[in-house]
Amino acid sequence: MIAAALDLGSNTLRLLVAEVGNGDYRDLERGLATPRLGRGLRPGFPLAPAARRAAWEQARLFVERARSLGARRIALGATQACRLAADGEEFVAGLGRELGLDVAVILEGEQEAELSRTGILSRLEGSPQGAVLADVGGGSTEVAALEGGWAHSLPLGAVSLTEAHLAGDPPAAGEMAALSQAALQTLEPLARIEAQRLVATAGTAATVGALLLGMATYEAGRVNNLAVSRNQLEEQLERLAALPLAQRKLQPGLEPERADIILAGMAILRGLLLVLHLEQMTVMDAGLLEGILLRWATA
Repeated sequence: MIAAALDLGSNTLRLLVAEVGNGDYRDLERGLATPRLGRGLRPGFPLAPAARRAAWEQARLFVERARSLGARRIALGATQACRLAADGEEFVAGLGRELGLDVAVILEGEQEAELSRTGILSRLEGSPQGAVLADVGGGSTEVAALEGGWAHSLPLGAVSLTEAHLAGDPPAAGEMAALSQAALQTLEPLARIEAQRLVATAGTAATVGALLLGMATYEAGRVNNLAVSRNQLEEQLERLAALPLAQRKLQPGLEPERADIILAGMAILRGLLLVLHLEQMTVMDAGLLEGILLRWATA
């Protein structure tokens, strides 16, 4: 059957339409928009009206496209921005009702990690034994044992960290140092975990892979299972941090809409490698979106 999944995050809205059967899937179409639903969001306050309108309109367009491709079921999972916003539950319920979605829910942190686990395992090469998954989002970072057993959702995301620490263009050395320290401080409780491998998914991780490969056109298959060393990550972070935003937006492999928050996302990934005492990570495009598809869009 043909089904579709939507992942509504603090920065992006992603679409996957696929032919699904026997626990596997074949992509028919993917879509990406950047409504940045978490912009300026404070816990317990409403979503920004402009971001809310942008997310709603793009979701409508994605749902129309999915149905035009023959999707029989469509599932949407929303993450940190909607978890924190006073009107998050009402917003997601309204999307489900008005767009006729089969599933439209706000994911709890552990649910998000579990669905990311499902998506990663659908494309991961090699053993998951001793591996830790990391999903760096716009408003939170989910970290979990890839084989199951535990999961943590940390209030640390690329959008929120950028808004808290980066003002200069390019950012000053002191700003970058404060950003890195804030990331490490939040990640420090993970230092007790004995990890053999870090598997990183979601937009920041995929962007790191695309940057290293110099992709003019993004290809998910080339990003999946790419090994990235900590030295490579740090070199890219230092290079991008030295560029003004306008130049950062022109870098092959970096979506212009992500250019202002990529430094914070990369700092979180570097912090994860440091606290887990690892020298490299495996980058995955597959993750939460694919998990939503396999678990909910085909139920």
